[in-house]
Amino acid sequence: TKQRLHATRAAYARTQLDCDLKVSPAKMQNQVLRASASSTRAVVDASVRLRSLVRPGSCLAPLGWNAASKGHQFSWPPGGCWGPGGGGGLRHGMGGIFHARVRPQERITLRAVRDEAKLRKSGIARFNKRWRSWAQNRVRQFRLPLPVTLSSDTALMDANYITTCVQKAAALRKHDVKLWYGYSKRILELKGELQPEQLGYIMWGYGKSSFLDGNFYRQMMPTIKEQLPFFQSHALMSLTWCMKLVKWHDRDLNRASAQQALDSINALRPADFIKVTNALAQLGLRDAGLRDALSRAAIPKLEETFAQQFRDAVNPVTIGRLWNDEVTAYLLERFRKIFITARPMHLMKAYESAVVCRIQKPQVWRSLSHDAKSFYVRLSQRHIADKGREPSSMHWDVSRHLADLGEAHRNSFRWGPLYIDIGLEQLEADERRRCIMVDGPSSFFFGSDQYLPAKQLQHETLTSLGWDVRRVRWDDWAELGNDSERKRKFLQMLIQGARPVGEVLSDRAPLPADAVREKMRQFRSVLAEAEAAERATREDAKIDFDI
Repeated sequence: TKQRLHATRAAYARTQLDCDLKVSPAKMQNQVLRASASSTRAVVDASVRLRSLVRPGSCLAPLGWNAASKGHQFSWPPGGCWGPGGGGGLRHGMGGIFHARVRPQERITLRAVRDEAKLRKSGIARFNKRWRSWAQNRVRQFRLPLPVTLSSDTALMDANYITTCVQKAAALRKHDVKLWYGYSKRILELKGELQPEQLGYIMWGYGKSSFLDGNFYRQMMPTIKEQLPFFQSHALMSLTWCMKLVKWHDRDLNRASAQQALDSINALRPADFIKVTNALAQLGLRDAGLRDALSRAAIPKLEETFAQQFRDAVNPVTIGRLWNDEVTAYLLERFRKIFITARPMHLMKAYESAVVCRIQKPQVWRSLSHDAKSFYVRLSQRHIADKGREPSSMHWDVSRHLADLGEAHRNSFRWGPLYIDIGLEQLEADERRRCIMVDGPSSFFFGSDQYLPAKQLQHETLTSLGWDVRRVRWDDWAELGNDSERKRKFLQMLIQGARPVGEVLSDRAPLPADAVREKMRQFRSVLAEAEAAERATREDAKIDFDI
């Protein structure tokens, strides 16, 4: 029936257009003669619809149908539809039987319909949820409706107003340091009046803006710990997400957040549960009892998620530091079924998760199905788009001094799913390759000299895969000052000897916060002096062509 009525589609889809329709007798007769008895009613219905499109001065009826009995006159225009005198115009549809004269106004309407279809298509591709980050979804889903002015006097703001200002400023990506310092001062004055949900919005805003003020977080922690048992799903997720972005090191807060997640597991949204567990793993949750309890609650909670929510659950740090064998196998098995919804960053994390599972949990890897293992093997062989990493100023300083020593090396490249800062070209006696990882302040918890769990997992993975990993810490580099001779000797001592396979990256004894801040100031001054010296060297090397 669809093929028989193919000719009617163009006219029927434009029921609002006032088209002057003319019918070809031979075409209509062939259509009716080919119609079977079962489809006669469909042809008649189609002709009735077409009759509503015909101008008042003309009539339409299929051959073999007694139109006169219904009070209609049936006549064909002289010359037929495409013959001499049949008129001109635009023919709609391949193989169609109708002819339409498109007037200027109708042409504008048709063009508007096509433009609207293009706009709708591009709008779906641009604003579909699949292409939104989870933070943008959170902005759209949880928006405080109070109209506010971000630049208002903070002294006049109450708890509700300051909460809305923080949420709106973060959603609009306002990175005015003076603005955020003003908000911080007012929030500390009102911290006793803030409700748990308001604290959640505030922590979400500070995490979204990546505003780092150690004094603000230290003064807010007692209030947050006191209100933590009353945190609901969004507030708990916002707190742990903010602490992960800020790299805040507080083991008591991690344990309390994990316990609150378990106590409110039924009210916790599945997407928020994923964010909370990922954040706790990257913040270094070490309590074995809490980790086992979260693993027992994980699979029922993850079963409630859709594909676009589940793709964030496959995280190498969470697999290596939090989940047990059962949850790890579940994650890797399910991801291969929903990978079509994954973006490149999700594919890269899944690739790294499979490598971590293969090294740290070989029994889980052996228990995976053949299809799952084949999927991750193919994933390791495909191209995954990645923008790469730009070396830092400390990285370039280390590279320059390695070049002075005559060490051939390569800077900032990806090896499988892992990034290597500096790879040395010369092999060791046992044919292992050496690499140097440059650990800036972002490799440690905020305001401390303790490594992040992600860095420790990276070190263990690389050493287990055969790399001899050496590390240059920012605090050690700051103590060398701008003495090039001392830096070259330091690097020469660093790359000598050999390290064991599967070496664990251990932390040093923690320094007081004041000593770390003093070293940080020294490190920044050293980098500033090194950059100034490099600029002066480039200026001296320039050739002046002025005559």
